[in-house]
Amino acid sequence: MGITSILNIAKLALTAQQTSLQVLSNNIANVNTPGYARQEAVLTEADSARTGSGFILGNGVRIEKIMSHYDKYLEYSMAKQNNALEEQKTYANFFGRIENVLDETNSKLASNVTAFFNSWQSLSADPLSSVARADVAMKATNLCQGIRNTYTELKNLQVEADNNVAKEVSEINNLLSSIAELNKKTYEAAAGGSESESFASQRLIALQELSGKLNLQYFEDQNGGLTVMTADGKSLVEKGNVYELSAEKSGTGNFYSVHWNGSPIHSVDITNTIGGGTLKAYIDLRDNQLTDFLDSMDDLAQSLMTEVNTIHSTGYNAGGTTGVNFFQNMTQDYAANIDLGDEIKTDTGYIAVTSSASNPSNNDIALAIADLGSADVTIGGKSTTYATYTASIASTIGGLSKNAQDLTGYHENLMTMVSNQRESISGVSIDEEMSNLIKFQYAYQAAARLITTADTLMTALMEI
Repeated sequence: MGITSILNIAKLALTAQQTSLQVLSNNIANVNTPGYARQEAVLTEADSARTGSGFILGNGVRIEKIMSHYDKYLEYSMAKQNNALEEQKTYANFFGRIENVLDETNSKLASNVTAFFNSWQSLSADPLSSVARADVAMKATNLCQGIRNTYTELKNLQVEADNNVAKEVSEINNLLSSIAELNKKTYEAAAGGSESESFASQRLIALQELSGKLNLQYFEDQNGGLTVMTADGKSLVEKGNVYELSAEKSGTGNFYSVHWNGSPIHSVDITNTIGGGTLKAYIDLRDNQLTDFLDSMDDLAQSLMTEVNTIHSTGYNAGGTTGVNFFQNMTQDYAANIDLGDEIKTDTGYIAVTSSASNPSNNDIALAIADLGSADVTIGGKSTTYATYTASIASTIGGLSKNAQDLTGYHENLMTMVSNQRESISGVSIDEEMSNLIKFQYAYQAAARLITTADTLMTALMEI
């Protein structure tokens, strides 16, 4: 023990303060990084040394560990809230787009139906008018085109949702690989005697992003590695191993199903067990919500075809023939293909207005079809009117969109509350960091002065 010990103590102090300053610098640099957990260099007294005289003297300072400030329970709460928030944001986005498609300003669904039946009313007032017949054909063409266009736009949204399922699966696999790689680095650091806390923030950020995509559960093992599983317990990340998901085309709709690949020869379809996040929202939108609206359009087109054709085929047209369908007769894909019959597209004279072959000026068929506009008809197996049915489609999507927006706002508020709690523990305070910066700066300067002092003592000793 002696001057050399003083130099060693000063060197340890310089290293400790320099490390602390580096950690502080990293905190300040990441003050605006989402999900970053504040780090701290924990200082502890170095092991004491016994002198030749039997005294036990202090031997300086050392860095015990680099600690990340985060609460595991708060992080888990954030993951749960993020899962619900991202799911509702996805719903709100798609429901808003569906609402835009079905909005009367764009689809003109109700107005086209009303205009179609009103044209028959006008034709009944002048059964022999070729102009009135042309107007019926034009209004019917507008109606068919409107239904087809609306159906196509909804179908495109369904295809987009399906493609997003595959996209989400790919992004999930990338995040799983990132977490597994960080696990490996954590284990390697621990095996080498280094601190692994530097990887904690990166892993938390990846985990929070992953939680927004699907419902999951996770825990840390005794070595600091993160094990991630699906909500029903299927392993996704275990130590450095990744059990990826895959998106595979299947079913009558040729849509993507989600499979968990537990091993190269063992794949499980988990499409129906995904309980939250954007992945669940896209699957539900594709398989349920959009399918319901597509079915509604299909039921409307089928009812129009059936009800109008049933009456029209019994009537006589200007040429005195009967048995002509007004709409093309189909057995499936009604909304995608609804159109005027080939004869009527060729010649509006095929439009029937009377049930009497000998009395072409009779208007009972035209009146019967016009009355369908306000009569109870069967649509999708239920008795209703066309006005009520088209209004119900608009009100349904309006209600879904409003509910998704309300839930998004609700979960955003909860997320803000949990985030604020997290920030109080894990967030970086510039004021606190600057105060610590000054403290460690002075400590570094003091250690440097100690080296200068020891050097002076050593020089004096050497001169003697």
